[in-house]
Amino acid sequence: MKKTTTLMVTSIFAAGSLLFAACSDSDVNQEPAEENTSNQGNTDENEHTQTNDEEDETIGENDGEDQMDLKVGDTAIMHSNISSFEFTLNSVEMVDEVDGEMSDLDAFVAASITIKNIGDEPIDAKENAGLFEYTADLDGSGFGDEAEYTEDYQDGAVEGELAPGEEVTGTALYTSYIDDENYIRVKAGTAATGLINNAVFTFSEDELIK
Repeated sequence: MKKTTTLMVTSIFAAGSLLFAACSDSDVNQEPAEENTSNQGNTDENEHTQTNDEEDETIGENDGEDQMDLKVGDTAIMHSNISSFEFTLNSVEMVDEVDGEMSDLDAFVAASITIKNIGDEPIDAKENAGLFEYTADLDGSGFGDEAEYTEDYQDGAVEGELAPGEEVTGTALYTSYIDDENYIRVKAGTAATGLINNAVFTFSEDELIK
């Protein structure tokens, strides 16, 4: 009887050990699979995040670049803290008299410009055109647009609200000294704030004489 009992206990113990071993093997085989799936998900998410970061960085690098060597006929792409627009310098012309009067300096400069709204919100054309000035010396002061204050040019002055995608062409009138090289640029004080990228158009005295 003792032998039979002992044999039964031994058999039960052996069966239990086998069952425990089988369960352990099953757990070992399953857990890495779950970890691999989780790690794969994290890897995909990290790659997606990295791709988005790279795209954002590329956009940032192309946005608001300074454009310092523009010529007559070129377009400056401008991005400020409140607007995005194009400023195209179509032509420049030296004018001796405005409203029957000579310039207090060397001459007047009439510039045909086009403002185009490339942002998502309406913009004021006059306000954005007014970010630019004329100068004959990049290290000196500049002169703003006076077209709206004259009888000869006020009707053609740059003005009006522009919806996204709209543009307007008009004349900006500057008075200044005339030199071998002359410039229309973002106002020095405005560019220095860093709230808008810088742009400079350069043209010779010969280009002013028609």
